[in-house]
Amino acid sequence: MNQMNFLTKEYKDKLEIEEHIRECFGVFVMVFLVLYAVSFGIERIENSVQKKISIEMTEIAENNNRIKQLTLESKKETNLGAKIEIIEDIFSQKNLRVSEILRSLEGNIPKNVWIQNLVYEGKEVRIKGFSFKDDGSKSSEENAYYFEERMLDSEVYGTVTLNYLRKSSKYGEKINEFEYVLVLE
Repeated sequence: MNQMNFLTKEYKDKLEIEEHIRECFGVFVMVFLVLYAVSFGIERIENSVQKKISIEMTEIAENNNRIKQLTLESKKETNLGAKIEIIEDIFSQKNLRVSEILRSLEGNIPKNVWIQNLVYEGKEVRIKGFSFKDDGSKSSEENAYYFEERMLDSEVYGTVTLNYLRKSSKYGEKINEFEYVLVLE
């Protein structure tokens, strides 16, 4: 059997063009699908990386806050440690005299006598402060002398010497400022 083609040349060209367009469209669709799949994969990877970065940034911020908190706590511990060392030194054998001085002051200082400065060197203790009138009958001067008597009676000090006692005004009240030199026995 012989085949005969009854198609005209124009129609035949038109069919070839349509087939060529279909092939190009198929290639275009294939390229589009491949690019879409690649784009979708890249987007998923990017989202995953962004989530990991976000988690890491959150952990870094938490760690920074923890570091700040630990730094503050370590400073407090250092301060507390230094204070404990001072107290231990005071009550250790090498500074037993300081603890005696503090105990004698605690038990013998009248309520209307305030100590502003205490210096301990060797066997000498210098105390600066002020006294003011109490609610009873004692004047500020009498309170300063009463403090002196109590220091002498404490048997911790061999001598108690008054360097000065001068009238002054503090907090709107008349007071007497003083300095005593106490020599330990």
